[in-house]
Amino acid sequence: MTGMRIWWLLCFLICAPIAHGQSNSSGASQGAAAPVAVSPQIFAPGVISGPANDGSPTFTPDGKTLFFTRSTATWGVILESHLTRDKWSEPQVAPFSGEYSDSSPGMAPDGSFILFVSLRPKDSAVTAGSSQKPERVANLWRSDRAGSGWSKPVRMPDAVNIGPSIWKPSIAGDGTIYFVSIDAKGGKRLYTAAFKNGIYQQAQPLSFSDGTTADVDPEIAPDGSFLVFCSSGRRKDDPKDHLYIVLRKGSEWGPVTAIRYEGDEQNGSSTDDEPHLGADHRTLYFSSDRSVRVTFPRSAEQAREDLKRLELWDNSNSNVWFMPVTPWLNAAAAN
Repeated sequence: MTGMRIWWLLCFLICAPIAHGQSNSSGASQGAAAPVAVSPQIFAPGVISGPANDGSPTFTPDGKTLFFTRSTATWGVILESHLTRDKWSEPQVAPFSGEYSDSSPGMAPDGSFILFVSLRPKDSAVTAGSSQKPERVANLWRSDRAGSGWSKPVRMPDAVNIGPSIWKPSIAGDGTIYFVSIDAKGGKRLYTAAFKNGIYQQAQPLSFSDGTTADVDPEIAPDGSFLVFCSSGRRKDDPKDHLYIVLRKGSEWGPVTAIRYEGDEQNGSSTDDEPHLGADHRTLYFSSDRSVRVTFPRSAEQAREDLKRLELWDNSNSNVWFMPVTPWLNAAAAN
């Protein structure tokens, strides 16, 4: 969830004003950051990462189809791209998106369905041109794989959509759903809804996300062994979203560990959020408004190269970046 871009604006339209100032709780429950020098790389510049806000990438199990969000300051759409001969195709509007403002797709590990956030009317009977005013809520919707296409989206049950501002779904292999809920006062907390006997159970908050920190954007490993998320409330005097990881230890969650990497300095310049695991479950893709550092003075040739990059993607809007997550899994396991 890109805190300073479209999604907070949309949240503002549908619920109480978002409170960015959350109390800091980077105390005993937080593990030590991994001392690893990893440099994130831009993903598919000029194709997937472009001049608009691009992010929240989710892949089919074979890694050859990608769904992601592209947005302006007021609306978003989910796009689809295919990998052919090591190149990603020009993105097209996903079959289940476009009619309303949609975002944050999350693919089931087996590829059988996809969840996403939508501002479409909660009551599907309310259609365009109707005199009835639709209820504008950010809820999770589901589209099932139907042959080579996708079914008409269906709103997830109230056991999952527990409020008017539900964001960034992630799905474990057993069907359990993880998401963030924003309450009427702007508090952000991570929740999970188990899938048992064909029914989603009432969503429950995750134990390490107690509401005192601004936790958002969970991404669960298919086997449920670890979870990556974002928070803007776990670093003192730093209001931007940063990445964290937590391992499951039996039926409990271990300590929260900060993911630190090149360009992620304290009070750094970028906001990093919307993490997704790649098809290998060890590559972490995420949204970031970071840009390539430019030094001055520069040559005329370098100025032309910088301009070309700016026109393709490097303009401080959100783009898709990626890096291995294995170093932090190892470090968290050692804590």
